[in-house]
Parts: sequence; C-alpha cells; structure tokens
Amino acid sequence: MIAAKSSIKVIPFSIAIEEEILTDLRDRIRNTRWPSKAPGAAWEQGMDLDYLKQLLGYWADGFDWPAQERELNKFSHFSAELDGSHIHFVHQRAKHGHGIPLILTHGWPSTFVELLPLVPLLTDPHAYGIDGPGFDVVIPSLPGYGFSDRPAQGPVNYQRVARLWHRLMRG
Repeated sequence: MIAAKSSIKVIPFSIAIEEEILTDLRDRIRNTRWPSKAPGAAWEQGMDLDYLKQLLGYWADGFDWPAQERELNKFSHFSAELDGSHIHFVHQRAKHGHGIPLILTHGWPSTFVELLPLVPLLTDPHAYGIDGPGFDVVIPSLPGYGFSDRPAQGPVNYQRVARLWHRLMRG
C-alpha cells in the first residue's frame, strides 16, 4: 500500500560558514601535535605522516573556503525537518519540461558534493548531446553528514535512511 503524499516544510538553505569557525579550524590544524613517523615504508602502517602534514597545511593555508562556498551555492539547497532532524538536500529541476524525480544518495563516509557533477548531465541532458529525459534531481546529505543534523537517537542505518528519503521525495 502506498501512503498518501505527506507534506513537509522545506526551507531554502545557503552554505555560509562563519569566519570565526574557519579561523578556529585553521588554528587547530596549525597547532596539531604530530606523532613520530611510523617505522617502515610510507603507508605501510596507515596514512603517511608527511602526506598528512602537506594535506592539512593546504587546508590551513591554501584552501579558499569562500570560493568553494560560492561554487556550492550555485546549486539550489534546502533543508527539511524529517523525524525531528533537519536534513539538507540539493534540489535541481529539469531544465526543460517535467523531469523524472531522481534521488542520488552518497555513502558512508562521503558527501553530497561528490554527486554534484552529475546534476547538469541529469537536469539538462540535451546540452551535453545526450538524447534522453531530464530529471528533477534531489541529493540529500545523510543524517549526521554535511549540513544534515545528527539524529538524537539511533540507529541510523540503510532502513532508516530509506524511510527518510521516501518521506523527502513524497513531501
């Protein structure tokens, strides 16, 4: 039996991380107390320490978060309350006509950002020489990931996420 369409409150969402939070993150990275190198070849006992230092150095002093925010905010972001948690999602409609609803979900651990390159191909396939239908694409952030709240109570498993995504798509 298919449940009646439920109504959920959808709120526009914009990614805007406060500078004080970014400054705190950069300071924490710069003040990391590093362990000594593991014996043996690089990557033999986990992540290579030199690589990790280089990566975090980039995050502290090279990564341009405001530019990344501008790129991410080119997509339509929203938030909806589902089962007491705010769930973030991107919703882009087909460029032409009525699109076929399609939900794309990332895995553990991952992020909605990895799926964003698919959005133009799915919402405007003709612009890319693809002869096929356009889709209304929804890309939610899993509970506790990205900009979605972590639920107060668990478990968060594939069954719960499937129920949440069903409610999101029906709402």
